Amino acid sequence: MDVSKIREDLRDIRIFCGRYFPFVVIPLSYMRIIATPIVPTAGVSPRGTLAVNIEWWNKLKIENKRFVAIHECLHAVLCHPLRSRGFNPAAFNLAADGKVNHGIVNAHISGVDYDYNHMITLKSLATITGLRVEDLEKMSTEEIARILEKLGGGGEGGEEGLKRPDGGIGDDLLRREVEGEVVQEGHRSITTAKSQEELRKAWKRLCEKAKAFAKQAGTLPAGLERIVDEVLEVKPPWQVTVRFGLRNSQKFDASFAYLNRRSDDLPGPINYRYTVWCLIDTSGSIGEDDLRYFLGIVKHEARRASLRAIAWDAEAYEVLKAENPQQVARRVAPMMRGGGGTIILPVLKKVHRFMNHGDAVIILTDGEISDAEESETLEWFRRVSAKAGFAMIGYTYKPVVAPGFTTCHLNFSGK
Repeated sequence: MDVSKIREDLRDIRIFCGRYFPFVVIPLSYMRIIATPIVPTAGVSPRGTLAVNIEWWNKLKIENKRFVAIHECLHAVLCHPLRSRGFNPAAFNLAADGKVNHGIVNAHISGVDYDYNHMITLKSLATITGLRVEDLEKMSTEEIARILEKLGGGGEGGEEGLKRPDGGIGDDLLRREVEGEVVQEGHRSITTAKSQEELRKAWKRLCEKAKAFAKQAGTLPAGLERIVDEVLEVKPPWQVTVRFGLRNSQKFDASFAYLNRRSDDLPGPINYRYTVWCLIDTSGSIGEDDLRYFLGIVKHEARRASLRAIAWDAEAYEVLKAENPQQVARRVAPMMRGGGGTIILPVLKKVHRFMNHGDAVIILTDGEISDAEESETLEWFRRVSAKAGFAMIGYTYKPVVAPGFTTCHLNFSGK
């Protein structure tokens, strides 16, 4: 198998990217590349090896070759093969392709092209999911993959409903390593990593180096930087956000009227009791088990606090008081109903009226809120967050932009 032509092509692509797309120059130089007939087009293995079908490659125009090299290199440096573990492969591949292609297309690079009719983009994923492109841009690859799993049958094996257009590169996140003629050996920092964790750290360091190089060159499109930060700026699990948010909102003081266990010469602690307000969207998409689990986490992290819950959909219902999550879940669960509208403004006004300064406010919703972007609603988000000691909005489906609130994706499946 003669690989001299593909070596020459890759060298020219690196030179091209050095001028127009510098982020991929270092990763493309570091990754191992092989030519093999095993893959029909091109793909990236779990270790980040780029496998290319040389017969297919030689039929492409140079603009297409640049696109394929950049696309597959981004899959590798963004750790998509490693991040796909535990997901339905077809769902994660679609989500990753949509993110990567969106970043490439929005960079508007002359000389990089592919058949857009066969390309998965965030626009095509918006058609599948019913979400807006702007919402998908804010979501991580994993969040989009979970939605696609639900739409396509779910699980690691189910792929019904996740068919991609014919043609194009196809499913390119390979599920196993493949052998072939070596085109490029790859850097030892990548090829010698033994464990999955070592490999993840090696690719992350390479991603940091690539971002710094692109910044230095002055060419890192905002859309690409957003998906790069999925790897470099890993958000903590929502449980951790709740834990530290509630603990930091607790009020403490000291007085000589109270004993200090360390010394009689020191004032004793005063622990002020505060309230955690849980505003629960009852439009039908959040199940009783998930609700009970969520409230259990909140109550455990706010053991010294009093718990209040307000169920809401198109209106805000009565305030439910409880000292354990089971009580609240039993009272809120019967109010779960689908088909109604979801308007958050009434519940924001209600909690602002009843809450005290320094209380914590946590909103649980699927994100399908019809008035979330209206100016009056945004103003009430600001008022509630300004009065609260900790304000968080947790969504299970669609991201919500709430001024002053910490936004978290709630993943109850554990992935």
